[in-house]
Amino acid sequence: MINKTFLVIFLSSIISLSVVAQNDTTPIVREIRNIYTGEVYRALSLHADIFSPVMGIILNNKIKTFELQADANIYDKFFPTIEAGMGEVSTTNKNGQYYESSSPFLRIGFNYSLLNNAKKDGTPRLIRSYPFVGVRYGMGVFNYKMANIPLNSDYWSQSAVYDFDGKNVYAGWLEIVGGIRVDIYKGFTMGWSVRIKTAFHSKDKAKLWWTPGYGFTSGSQFAFNYTIGYTFRTKTERAKTAENK
Repeated sequence: MINKTFLVIFLSSIISLSVVAQNDTTPIVREIRNIYTGEVYRALSLHADIFSPVMGIILNNKIKTFELQADANIYDKFFPTIEAGMGEVSTTNKNGQYYESSSPFLRIGFNYSLLNNAKKDGTPRLIRSYPFVGVRYGMGVFNYKMANIPLNSDYWSQSAVYDFDGKNVYAGWLEIVGGIRVDIYKGFTMGWSVRIKTAFHSKDKAKLWWTPGYGFTSGSQFAFNYTIGYTFRTKTERAKTAENK
């Protein structure tokens, strides 16, 4: 009897709520967060990283790296990105072991703006500075040389010194990126980003000490970039900037 009474009350409540909901004519206003209308392509940005070469000189002048980056602005939301650079190392440690490597490297991926590109009423929002997250796939084909590398043989109880040369060795890795892009003045922009580099893969991974574009190959690497550059906006985007001054 109790179960039947409970069931009748429960069903009656559901029916009553449904009738109230159907009779409620109050409009539901949903906030529009992002819109994908108007110009698809809105700008091209070219940047140079000035942090990496400066820190290389300060901390370890035997490691040199330089990189440039370019990204396209799609709907103020998506930013397909390409980064290219040059890295080289030539060093001898205190035990006389020598390592050198030099090659260009390339990264491809995209950034995603964390700002909504629309106002609550659905009209476009003017965005010139924004925080972002992104991913990259890095790659390079390079030569390396190692000298005076001691190897021990447990079987023969002997040790010997070897030299290794690697030619046209491919290496790849993944990067997770987060940062901020800031509009300074009339298209001049700067940015900060931090990234973790991981999933390094190469057939010569066990022999590699430092890889251009990745860094020390003993494990995952953290990196910081500070870039300055210029953003080439479309005529429509330049007009939007002028209207909001």
